[in-house]
Amino acid sequence: MNTPSSLVSNASSEAEETLRVIAKLPAPEGLEERVRGALHEAPRGGQILSWPVKPRWMESGLARSAAAAAIVFVVAGGGWGVYSRVRPAEAPNVVVMPRTGGFSSAGAMRTPKTVDGTVLAHPMTKPAMQAAETKKATHAGKKSARAKKPANAP
Repeated sequence: MNTPSSLVSNASSEAEETLRVIAKLPAPEGLEERVRGALHEAPRGGQILSWPVKPRWMESGLARSAAAAAIVFVVAGGGWGVYSRVRPAEAPNVVVMPRTGGFSSAGAMRTPKTVDGTVLAHPMTKPAMQAAETKKATHAGKKSARAKKPANAP
């Protein structure tokens, strides 16, 4: 069954195969000469667009200085327009009360809770304790008997 992902992968693999075939084709005859000829015929330098009417007073330093001052005025005026709309933060309306007593960490020392030992929910009775002790004793005896056996004994 064709899923959307398999259809996409099939389409992309077909496209990649087509591009590989195109890449193996040789360049058309004379293409290199045509490109070089077009590059030689292109104008060497860039051109500045001229203003339709060029008054003489625009070429003076005074006009350029006035234009620079106008630009500075517009930029600074725009900044002032933004700054004039920003309101300064208001002073907080909170009365600070002096600290009297209360909690203090001066001289504090951490003392961890000590462990009271094993606490059982259901304490063992005497017969259960005796059975546990005998079980431990027999287990320890078997261990020592294993240790005493010679290595070549069956």
